[in-house]
Amino acid sequence: MRSKFIFLVLLQVALLVGIIAYRHYWVATGEKILLKTAPVDPRDIFRGDYIALRYDISQLDLDALGVKETFKGTEKVYIILEKDPDDTFSARSVIRELPAGKKFIQGRVEREMSSSKWEVVLKDDSGGLRRLQPQWFSGVKKGERVHFCLDERDSVLNFFKEGAGYRPTCEGQSIGGAVEEIREIKFRSLGVKYGIESYFVEEGKGWAIGSSRATRELRVEVSLRKDGKGIITGLFAGGKLVR
Repeated sequence: MRSKFIFLVLLQVALLVGIIAYRHYWVATGEKILLKTAPVDPRDIFRGDYIALRYDISQLDLDALGVKETFKGTEKVYIILEKDPDDTFSARSVIRELPAGKKFIQGRVEREMSSSKWEVVLKDDSGGLRRLQPQWFSGVKKGERVHFCLDERDSVLNFFKEGAGYRPTCEGQSIGGAVEEIREIKFRSLGVKYGIESYFVEEGKGWAIGSSRATRELRVEVSLRKDGKGIITGLFAGGKLVR
């Protein structure tokens, strides 16, 4: 009985060492890329010791990508990537077959659905016109006054209508004015999970990220295997590496 117990303990230790060794091999030999995180409120990003991450490539506009195929939930897909001028990578297509000669990341379909995106023309207090693209925009009519909270890329984090009683705190920049035009655009949307949607943060570091403007500028360093599976190797917050 004693020898059996020792064997089981040694087996568990061997498995653990093997997992750690393989992870280090993956990190060392994989191809590193940077992914942009989607706009997120710092108050919603932390879940205990983990950061909950959402990427620009987490929700894909199939119509904008020119993809005609339809997809089912849990289906394996490959996202063709292209490097942008800021050294991050964004989606250029979605396919089912393992790509050859292209940079890509492997994911699993959450679901395909019909979605809406919005374009809002705002006349600010100086008389200038600003074209904004909130992820949703309802309960507001033309002529009403609205305030938008923006990040450093001028992406809309949230908004509130004057006199509605709800007034969030804008940690970044904000802009207010009267709504001149509202346009809703329907499109086919594909939600994709990559297995890199959470990241462990050492005690004390998470709050340092969340309490600064760096939260708006998170970049995720990912190491890709040959089959496109990714593993997070670090975060860049405000241009600084946080491991």
